Amino acid sequence: MIPEILPAALYERALAHWPVTEEMRLAQQELPLRYQTPLDDRWLAGRPEESSAVWREVRDALFNTGVVEHMAERFPSVRGKMSWNGGAPPVLHARIIEDHAGHAMLPHTDIEVTMFSMLVYMPADDRGPHLGTALYRPRDGSFRGRGMDRYPREDFELAGQAPFLPNHLLTYAPSDHSFHGVEPVEPPCVRRLLVLFAMVDTRSGPAAARPS
Repeated sequence: MIPEILPAALYERALAHWPVTEEMRLAQQELPLRYQTPLDDRWLAGRPEESSAVWREVRDALFNTGVVEHMAERFPSVRGKMSWNGGAPPVLHARIIEDHAGHAMLPHTDIEVTMFSMLVYMPADDRGPHLGTALYRPRDGSFRGRGMDRYPREDFELAGQAPFLPNHLLTYAPSDHSFHGVEPVEPPCVRRLLVLFAMVDTRSGPAAARPS
């Protein structure tokens, strides 16, 4: 965990310009209480000028070439995946997410082309530390996950939980044994966060160096 990942003033401005739920869409049918909106150029272009400037600054602060290089130094798997398509820059997928009471996510890993993930917790206060991302350990130590497949909660032990605190960053490089999810969000609660995924750019050609 990294505290105060964004400058305090920028964090407060982002909270002030958080989109209303009605502007978001449901993430997936199997996640009926998770709302999201893409933090991309198209969305930014449709925002009021001040809001667009704030969110663009947030995105640029969190994801840049320096961050990618730091992740490659921190996680060997990131360096390895950078070679899969000849070293082309990763593709960023960023989302503003709002989980409502009742939301939960079963243990899963991430898809293979994900280089690293960044989760920025964005509550207004520190009253919900128990709402952070859950880290799981399979009861069968030899079990390995695949992509976004989700697995029964009873097959896993809760190994830890990141504290859901304002302006805190959780980052990790996924593997087939890095299981995570979300324990049920109890009411009354709205769980706000940013999620950024850096992924191998498979559009630039075959991943020649990808292991079989």
